[in-house]
Amino acid sequence: MANTSGLFMSVLGGAALVLGVAYGWTARDYRIAELDALTERLAQVERSNADLADKAEQATALEARLSTLETELATALQAVEDAQQAETPPAVVPEADAETVLADAGDPSFGDPAKGEQVFGQCRSCHQVGQGATDRIGPHLNGIFGRRAGAHADYRYSENMQMMGADGLTWEIDTLDAYLENPKALVSRTRMNFAGLEDPQDRSDILAYLRQFSASPQNIPEAAPTAQPREVDLAPEVLAIVGDTDYGEYLASECKTCHQQDGSDKGIPAITQWPTEDFVVAMHAYKRQIRPHPVMQMMAARLSDEEIAALAAYFAQTE
Repeated sequence: MANTSGLFMSVLGGAALVLGVAYGWTARDYRIAELDALTERLAQVERSNADLADKAEQATALEARLSTLETELATALQAVEDAQQAETPPAVVPEADAETVLADAGDPSFGDPAKGEQVFGQCRSCHQVGQGATDRIGPHLNGIFGRRAGAHADYRYSENMQMMGADGLTWEIDTLDAYLENPKALVSRTRMNFAGLEDPQDRSDILAYLRQFSASPQNIPEAAPTAQPREVDLAPEVLAIVGDTDYGEYLASECKTCHQQDGSDKGIPAITQWPTEDFVVAMHAYKRQIRPHPVMQMMAARLSDEEIAALAAYFAQTE
């Protein structure tokens, strides 16, 4: 009996030893698997951190690029303003002469239409007037006298211009004179990107010129179209390129760092809703350095004809 009991205990001890060894191996395998899983997770975290570092570096580079562009733009705008002031010193108008000009504003002969046509050269890039005139970047100016502000059919005015018209603003000599002197002082958020005419005589002359294309005074017929040569003589095949709006939207991301997508003017001219031909001609004028804006010259020089057409198509249909 004692032998049987001893044998049983030996067997039981051997079984326990086997089970212990088996458990030890199993536990080791589990720890190895767990360690492998942790190692893989750590590698994933390191890869994620590397991606985040790359994106942070890209964001830093983009911010630096934007800062450089803003600095270049500010410098270019200041250079243009300085050049304009140097080339065209402000005219000195004696107070008595200015009062006389404004006092005579009700007289159809108060200004010189011939001189006014020359002053209107500053307006022709956006406005047409005369027989066959159509809306371009701005509305045509036939019949402007007596017209309610923001009421010309089929033209997309700013909300503020429409509001001023609804409040009763009508274009007569006195209101046109005030608007030409400082557009944003009369209509705060007008889309017209024009600083204004400081010289009262220039305003009188241009208003005398525009009166020829209105029904008041009567019996003055509309003259022949005011011929406006293009800034750049482009080949017909360049003007005929149909731009890809999707590609234009992709390219426009850099344009919209300065120009507002909603068409508002915050120190930078709005370019939404431009006729495609006007946009193409303007960009080629910058590309050939005919238009004197260093930043725009630099940007346009990098664009192909197809890319300019794509941008023109995109901004023409942007609301």
